[in-house]
Amino acid sequence: MKIRNREESFTSQLKNNQLNSSESTYHYSSKEDEKDFIESQFQTPAEMSRYLEYRAEWHRRADEMDTGCFPLAVICELVSTCNLDCEMCYTMTQEFQDSIIGSQRIMPWDMVVRIIDECAELGVYSILFSWRGESTLYRSQSADGKSYDFADVLSYAREKGILEVTSLTNGRALSDNLIKKIVKAQPNWISFSIDGLNNEYGKIRKAKGSTIKNNAFSEVIDNLKKMVKRRDDLGFKRPQIRTNTIFPPISKNPEKYGKFMQDIGVGLVTINEILDFRGTELPEDSIQKNWFCQYPFQRLVISTNGIILPCPGSHNEEEELVLGRYPGGSEKNIIVNGVNKKISSPEITLKQAWNSNKIKKIQDLHRRNRRKDLLTCKHCRHGAITHGATWIPEDWDMEEMKWKGKTWRE
Repeated sequence: MKIRNREESFTSQLKNNQLNSSESTYHYSSKEDEKDFIESQFQTPAEMSRYLEYRAEWHRRADEMDTGCFPLAVICELVSTCNLDCEMCYTMTQEFQDSIIGSQRIMPWDMVVRIIDECAELGVYSILFSWRGESTLYRSQSADGKSYDFADVLSYAREKGILEVTSLTNGRALSDNLIKKIVKAQPNWISFSIDGLNNEYGKIRKAKGSTIKNNAFSEVIDNLKKMVKRRDDLGFKRPQIRTNTIFPPISKNPEKYGKFMQDIGVGLVTINEILDFRGTELPEDSIQKNWFCQYPFQRLVISTNGIILPCPGSHNEEEELVLGRYPGGSEKNIIVNGVNKKISSPEITLKQAWNSNKIKKIQDLHRRNRRKDLLTCKHCRHGAITHGATWIPEDWDMEEMKWKGKTWRE
């Protein structure tokens, strides 16, 4: 098995842009496996044609720094809290809890429906129903009191004709009934975050308020297998299953990890370069100079509060990047230096956000290689100097599988 850049068939043809953009996710599966993974999701000529159109436009926009008429993809955060405390995640900090989440941790069902409806109307190709939290925890009621869960969201997006319906999960909050409903909903893929095998996984992926859980790996693998079996028993091709890991916990035998995942039915194995979110700012010599972020030209992000942002790198919902608040989103009540503060943003639709003066300014700064005028973009980890998928930082403790030395947000 060989670690590869994503979608090489598209990126090899692009040559207009003189600035760099970073890839932090790499494929560990073969080109043939990647082809099967895609063809299993888009089974008719019409679906495959739309998918290829989508991906070609995704890379064209990055190459030409062009925005098109609407976002190609939307990240819709259903839940902004998580059931795990993972060693490398910024959401484990009190800073994040105090200053970001506010009072609304689960997006109201009626708001989810309006977002999906608008995406369908605009022609958005893809919706990823996850961001900072664990989406399978989703539970909400409509205005008429009916209850809905994560699978209901996926099902509604499929019914509305969204081409690519996807989500990430840590896989630890899946019940048998929810697994059955997810498979029936037919999302394109579900990506399980599984960092390493057996005890290595357990060191990183700890449940909140606990130490290492000895059966944690078995728990997530059993749920993954159940989803594959349910899909195959019904004769379905969707959802395809992805897994994702950082490299340190598989570094002793990456081939063993890849083969294990393939053998249990994983269609695409991916690896993320580990990112260091500990400090509030990046050292100047760690910032890429001739770099731009492609996301503001391709997608929008909506937090559980309804806050609309131009990229997932703005995980603190920094004001300089906030485009507005989706209708129905609640005002945020956060804590700043120990004092409660209410933050109110003007209501705005996705279409209005995509055509707003604020996002045009953000896009223009990236075009002119002046992203560092925006502090959030300057210190975004995605714009830091890259080291590749197989990088193991010197201050990553390989025995404990966590950062050592410098503390979070010192």
